[in-house]
Amino acid sequence: MIEECRDKLRQAEQERDYALSHQKKVEIPVEKPVLYQKCGNCNQTAYLRAKERYDTQREKLAGRYKAKTAMYEALMFLLIWYSVSTTLFQMIRSKIFISDCVVFFDTIATFIQSIAGWIILTGKNVAQISNGISNPVITGIIYWLIRLLICGGCLVGAEILLAFTGIKIAGLYKKYCWDMITILVTLISMAIAIYFGDWIKTVLPINLLFFLLFVQLVYVGIRWYVKGWRETRGYY
Repeated sequence: MIEECRDKLRQAEQERDYALSHQKKVEIPVEKPVLYQKCGNCNQTAYLRAKERYDTQREKLAGRYKAKTAMYEALMFLLIWYSVSTTLFQMIRSKIFISDCVVFFDTIATFIQSIAGWIILTGKNVAQISNGISNPVITGIIYWLIRLLICGGCLVGAEILLAFTGIKIAGLYKKYCWDMITILVTLISMAIAIYFGDWIKTVLPINLLFFLLFVQLVYVGIRWYVKGWRETRGYY
């Protein structure tokens, strides 16, 4: 009797498991309620009117925003143009700033001439190894070939270095300083160096153009540090 009950229980469990594993799932479509739809005869008039009012208001706000943005950009352009023009005119009239610019570029030209002379002299000395060749034609060819290789190699290397440095500086400016703050800092530093150049040179005997470049270098370093600090803390 007990064994018979156990067999029936086992058979019932097997039938239950089979039904659970082989049951057919049927998806019944359910109609979702739509906003403002109260009955079958409703054509969503309230919803369409609300959407139309929303679109109209959005277009008006977008137009106002574009107009204010254009006005702001025009005012900033006029302000920058006025600041640059007045600063340049004052720079032309400033004898101290002009003399410092002449000294700055003259120093750079003298340095470049010294480097070029050293390269030419080095190429000439290295090319002397061709004197050991008995054939004068081959000696002359090797002599000038060595000089051209040394001078041309140094020239190409200097151009590549300048291009790489310029690209790096431009990329750094574009990444960290490509905004209105940079323009304001540049204009303010130029105005200070031009209008107060006499006082600056009295307190600190420094070339004014070098002073402007140094200010830009410090400014870029500060912007780079601040942005890196904000990025590490998840502010960007």
